Amino acid sequence: MIKDMERLLYRRQFVIGTRYMERSGWQRIQLDQELFLSVHPDLDVIQSNRHGFQLIVLGYMIDPYHPEWSNEEILNDIHHKCTSFDQLLVGVEHCGGRWILIYQDEAEIKLLTDACGMRQVFYSVQPDGVWCASQASTLASLIGAELDDNEELQTFVQSVEYRAMEQLWPGDGSIYKEIKHLTPNHFLDVKKGSITRYWPLSKIEPIGVEEAVEGAVQILKGSLRAIANRSRVMLPVTAGLDSRILLAASKEVSDEVHYYIALHSGLSENATDVKVPTALFTALGKTFHIHPALDKVDEEFVRINRQSTQLRDLPKSQIFYQHYLHAEERINISGNYSEIAREVYYDYHPNRKVDGRFLSRNIKLGEHAYVRQCYEEWLDPIRSYEEKFGIRLLTLFEWEQLYGRWGAIHAAEQDIAIEEFSPFNNRKLLVTLLSVKHDYGTRNHLYRKMIMQMWPETLGAPINPLPLHKFLRHCGKEVLRGSLYYGYQMLKAISGQGIRKRKEGTT
Repeated sequence: MIKDMERLLYRRQFVIGTRYMERSGWQRIQLDQELFLSVHPDLDVIQSNRHGFQLIVLGYMIDPYHPEWSNEEILNDIHHKCTSFDQLLVGVEHCGGRWILIYQDEAEIKLLTDACGMRQVFYSVQPDGVWCASQASTLASLIGAELDDNEELQTFVQSVEYRAMEQLWPGDGSIYKEIKHLTPNHFLDVKKGSITRYWPLSKIEPIGVEEAVEGAVQILKGSLRAIANRSRVMLPVTAGLDSRILLAASKEVSDEVHYYIALHSGLSENATDVKVPTALFTALGKTFHIHPALDKVDEEFVRINRQSTQLRDLPKSQIFYQHYLHAEERINISGNYSEIAREVYYDYHPNRKVDGRFLSRNIKLGEHAYVRQCYEEWLDPIRSYEEKFGIRLLTLFEWEQLYGRWGAIHAAEQDIAIEEFSPFNNRKLLVTLLSVKHDYGTRNHLYRKMIMQMWPETLGAPINPLPLHKFLRHCGKEVLRGSLYYGYQMLKAISGQGIRKRKEGTT
């Protein structure tokens, strides 16, 4: 029996529009004479007024340098130091969490999200004004938007690639006409309905490995301490590198963390992602919980979540119901967005040209015309960024088009059951790690140095171990890739054309 269904529907969502959303218990804030903010009771709202403008935070912020601070203290500190919108953009760079920030003065209302858009925003420009909401489907029901019948879009939506990539959406559109998704690193002018890119603004300057390790470790440890101060927390641990580094970062709060792995129809007790952490926690003398798979997920729970979100039919979706039944109001800590800092895309192709077709194929969305066009439109304004700002197009692609889409969907699907926190959803942390010159293998070396500094014993178990035949095949591929990489470097050096760096694979 599902309790309090009214509260679960649209849980942790918001709406901005020309009228309030008619839901019982939702908080209402009038932004001006034409725009009204409606907020679900389980989504925190913090406000601050000074310097002639108002700031509103939906969700929660984390300051890793002041882990003892509350939401209110963080926002007040930011507002005290920032006297303009431009200063505000810089002032929130160190803030983690999952949040939407609204800036309002006498003339403007602007809205931006956390670094990776984990608290997502959909928007639409309508005859009566601009509307925003947490979900495209919620917004569509409020403004009467119809499904987009564009032939190329429909071909993509019905494709094998779309389903295989867990409904990853290219570009800033949606399945509805006139409803768009706010891309990370952009802000929305709510009155005009216009989008402006605000990052990057300056070139990323290279730093040494030791400096990066020191800075990243401080942010990671501070983030884990801060979230543990706020709430009871749980951290899933697999055989992978991203969860291992979060485990290491949690050493000082390890007695307060519920470490676990959740089984489902796609993950059994015999899987590497279960056996490796089980052995590791035994060696560490810490408790590791294996949450059993559920025989059945309540159909009413699924119906409510499907009405509220872009719920996908995936084996891991069963975990949401596990969280609903057993999480006990904990916050779930995730390793998502770490891949951005590790730059997991390969880039050693001698004649590689980043265009819509390359990106579509590289992300395994095939040759669909709709996808290629979306990525071309995203690329057009930023083709010079690699040289101008020192950030590679594939890194921005992973940040804004992969995790800024797929990562946000996953967090939103869980909102019915649990709040999520990803320590790597932090611009300061990502930029710190991306500032290290990336040669072949640098990223894994960097991560291992961080783990050694935080909790070296957590390296006592292998990371993503492979069976012998897969290991040999992997080694063969790496030898080939390394040969291509260094061979390409040598050719470019001889020809005087400079050197392109290659990204390493996911560990």
